[in-house]
Amino acid sequence: MLIAVSLDDRQFTLNLKRAKTLGADAVEYRIDSFENLSLEHCKDVLRYGKELNLLGILTVRDPKEGGKRKIENRLEYYEHLTPLADFVDIELQAPELERETVKTLVRENNKKLILSYHDFEKTPPEEEIEEIFQQMVAAGADVAKVSFYAHELEDVSRLLCVARRQPIPTVSIAMGAKGKISRVAGFAFNSIISYCALDKAFAPGQLTLREMVELKKLFFGG
Repeated sequence: MLIAVSLDDRQFTLNLKRAKTLGADAVEYRIDSFENLSLEHCKDVLRYGKELNLLGILTVRDPKEGGKRKIENRLEYYEHLTPLADFVDIELQAPELERETVKTLVRENNKKLILSYHDFEKTPPEEEIEEIFQQMVAAGADVAKVSFYAHELEDVSRLLCVARRQPIPTVSIAMGAKGKISRVAGFAFNSIISYCALDKAFAPGQLTLREMVELKKLFFGG
């Protein structure tokens, strides 16, 4: 069970130290939200996280699935930054050549591949959620990450029940106010990472790091 805080590069030394002090296990480096996109700067940010013994999740999110900006040469970032990460995230619906290139980089560097899928409007029917997970498994994911918007608590329970029976670890997130419970309860349903915010949320319903740490202690004993 890992608590990951999503960060950009603003005041990165201060914020990475804060994340470590407050109890984060990992950092999701949202390269698409970085102000300084020079490769050397990005490397410096990831290296500093490693110095603090924080696991690194490399994400260069496409705007179609919540990314801040379109990065035309994002394969270049995956190529240079994958060696400094522990997990590498790319969308299931990314162009196949791009996705397969990232998977090859992940395998060559002995990292873990997260394939992700986002729907900011709804939680699909059970059969559709199952199909998305199956596609991720078939595409070689080490971790299957899905994030759906929950309008009702039933949306949350449907997502987590499907996630629980998957053959690989998942990250199963129900966004929105009704979905907040998934960010903690997911740990009991085969979801291995919960993403949270240090100060600024990257997704609807995202809890703060301080809240996540306290809730994890309360329900799972730390």
